[in-house]
Amino acid sequence: MQDKIILGLLLDGDKSSYDIKKNMEMSTGFFYNSSQGSIQPALKKLLQNGHVTFSEEHQGARVKKVYAITKEGEKEFIEWADEAISLEKPRDPALVKMFFSNYVELDRKLEMIEEYLHEIKIVIATMKTMEQISLEQIKNSKQALDNEKIKSRLATLQFGMDYYIFLNEWYEKYLRQLKNDN
Repeated sequence: MQDKIILGLLLDGDKSSYDIKKNMEMSTGFFYNSSQGSIQPALKKLLQNGHVTFSEEHQGARVKKVYAITKEGEKEFIEWADEAISLEKPRDPALVKMFFSNYVELDRKLEMIEEYLHEIKIVIATMKTMEQISLEQIKNSKQALDNEKIKSRLATLQFGMDYYIFLNEWYEKYLRQLKNDN
């Protein structure tokens, strides 16, 4: 999946691996986890398969590799994007911990949930800020509001916010239930 995300981001323009990582953090990073350590192997695979190329840009003493998608890479990405969407089971390590949390003392369990709720609230606030910035940038442009790429990206951002809002509500309810039961 990482390789497909990279190809999709490169369709928006050439990028260094650092730029790819930053783009992922502010877009797909809310629903697909990636790290610089996983981006490099994905880029290597894409290079080997002829789906991307790179050029070297000299910035003072530093040399920066800038990646670009090839026609083969664009074809590969479009074929993948055109495939039917398959339902996958979610992977939620926090929920797995809650499943087995009966082995943890109640005070620690409550503390863990409160810490997790704090993290969720930070993500929600970050996503709301991103949405406000995005909407501010495009609000005066009818053309931008009608752009399908922008619409789909805003829709996935909304999904992410809805998801984290649901998590927040669920864990707050669970926390209240635990406190009331004890």
